[in-house]
Amino acid sequence: MLSPITAAAQDDADEPVQKRDYNFKSAKPLTQIESLYSAIMAATPKGVQNTLGLELIESKDSIRRMALNPTGINVAVVKKDKKGRYYLETITTDGDAEKIMSFDSKHLGIPYAAAFTPDARQLAVATEKGTYLFETKKFKPVGEAPAFTNHPDMIVFSPNQYFLAAAGDKKVEVMNFEDKTMRRTLNPGEAVTDVVFSKSSDDMAVLTADGMVEIYDTRSFNVRLMIEDLDNGIACDFNADGKYLAVVADNDKVTVVNLLKPEDRIIFDVPEATISDVLFIADANDNPVLAASTEKGISARRMKLEPYYAKLVSDEVDMKMSEWLKKMPNETMEEYQLRVNDETRAKQRRLFEDEISTSLAGNLTAMSTVSLGQYDADNEVLAVNFDNMPTIFLPMPREDLGAINSANDLTISDQQYGLLGDDTFELIYAKFTNNKTGAEYIYDNINRKPMEFMNNDNIVSIELVQQQMMEEVKLEELKEQVMQEAKKDNIISDHTQIAVNSEVIPDYDANGNKILNYNVSFQYQVDPEFSAQEDFAPGKYRAEQSGAASSMLNIVKNAFEGDFANYVKQGKRLNVKISGTADSSPIRSTIAYDGAYGDIENEPIYQDNKMSAITVTQKDGIKSNEQLAFLRAYGVKEFLDSNVAGLKDMDTRYTYNIGVAEGKGSEFRRITVEFTFVDAF
Repeated sequence: MLSPITAAAQDDADEPVQKRDYNFKSAKPLTQIESLYSAIMAATPKGVQNTLGLELIESKDSIRRMALNPTGINVAVVKKDKKGRYYLETITTDGDAEKIMSFDSKHLGIPYAAAFTPDARQLAVATEKGTYLFETKKFKPVGEAPAFTNHPDMIVFSPNQYFLAAAGDKKVEVMNFEDKTMRRTLNPGEAVTDVVFSKSSDDMAVLTADGMVEIYDTRSFNVRLMIEDLDNGIACDFNADGKYLAVVADNDKVTVVNLLKPEDRIIFDVPEATISDVLFIADANDNPVLAASTEKGISARRMKLEPYYAKLVSDEVDMKMSEWLKKMPNETMEEYQLRVNDETRAKQRRLFEDEISTSLAGNLTAMSTVSLGQYDADNEVLAVNFDNMPTIFLPMPREDLGAINSANDLTISDQQYGLLGDDTFELIYAKFTNNKTGAEYIYDNINRKPMEFMNNDNIVSIELVQQQMMEEVKLEELKEQVMQEAKKDNIISDHTQIAVNSEVIPDYDANGNKILNYNVSFQYQVDPEFSAQEDFAPGKYRAEQSGAASSMLNIVKNAFEGDFANYVKQGKRLNVKISGTADSSPIRSTIAYDGAYGDIENEPIYQDNKMSAITVTQKDGIKSNEQLAFLRAYGVKEFLDSNVAGLKDMDTRYTYNIGVAEGKGSEFRRITVEFTFVDAF
């Protein structure tokens, strides 16, 4: 597997990060790099290398393009032989360089480009005859989609897997990968050198050889931003939150553009090098690192970038509002409807926005050089200037001016801050006190026009929120009924608590239409001193071996076969996120795996929010806590498929999240499950 980057922090963003992990086996020119979270893989004209110094592919034929499986277990390579014929191979990344598949170009056509789906379950290969899909364990064909007409040099998936974009022949074609139809054709008019999606999938950047970047809104695929003067425009990549775009502007220059304020640019040179590609990655501490491929290896720099404050505020507000909208304990529905309505919700949201913005801003007035500007006698306001925020106009009677000689005569307190469209802060409220006279002046702009992100045109209607609350009340009643039966049968006791939550979440589908998803989650907690009896015992993983887990899953079954059955519809999309955890007690000898779920090989999982793959077989047994955590999660899928009517008829997509706690003990062995019914209403 690929090794993580562990570079130490740099004081200067332009200082290269010198670490062994960036040094590849040879100084062959690097034409393309791909990242697996904090690791890098590089393609040369004649090979593919990883950061362990392993040459995975060394070929006499030239490599046109590579695609790295998100789990890191294999790589697909489009190659070109001496006669100009294209062909495709997939190779493992563990150093054995085992060839997994040779593409049947005779029947399927010339492979122009390949890409793995973000969930790591399929490989897409674009040819002149079609776009062919293969599962990624044995690379057996599983489907196909229409051919791109532009003989693509590259294809790339959006992280949400809604779109597959293909670039070639001065054209970008975007496929709706959900229904395998063409969504949009873009004609930049110049040779397209790179296409990348933001990590949120909200934006798509198209870079052309004339140094132009066009940023498209993926809901409409209309241009929302154009950036010029990027020289030759060789390659680009979004940073993690989508606020910045790094562009290889020339062979020896990288430009990092603030997309909210495009005139703000960080430009640095990579001297005596030829840059071919660039990627934003993360170090071991999740700090942003910019990696550029050159013929001498990887030049990497720690980047000091401002956070995307608007997104931070929006995400935090959504989380707080989700809690505020819930029905409180002992609150009647009549009381709830009086407390939660359109007016009170808008007011509360605005309060949260200002509170969070103020917290993020810190004490900006104390860090500013403050000066006094002109006095508007007609409106009786005094201009107060800051060197880190816009000027404000402080209401002040004309007769009070004589007692103020400079900004030093004023003390500022009770500050509140808001955000502007370029993601910078402004002062929206403060108390100014004259140090000499004690007179107080209030600047109050709290009722300013709110930001677009704060308006949030995707607010769920109050009627639907109230409907959801009533359903959650039913879910609570069902939970209590199941738990009482489990206690009566001595499966659990009062020391096990099960929580159920529901939420309506606004979203967009792959055609840009507004939809509403319904999220229902289940989790439990067992008092530590009783967890060994009521939850998983050491080395156990089947759901029925945990009284708490089996009780929780019985609530799921009764809910989805009862009051919530109207959401279980044949063919509708259902995302199921299952989390399984283990404690850190060492496994000193192999635990037998009884094969209850069959042999599981290279199953995509998430651990610490990073994708990888895991294998559990009856022959090799269980040797790690990660395998135990995974089996606990996988057992939930088996229970749902076998016991909950209708789920197998839905378009159900499972995601496994595993974790190994730092602590030891049975209280760290548990499962949770979250269901998202897509476009539920």
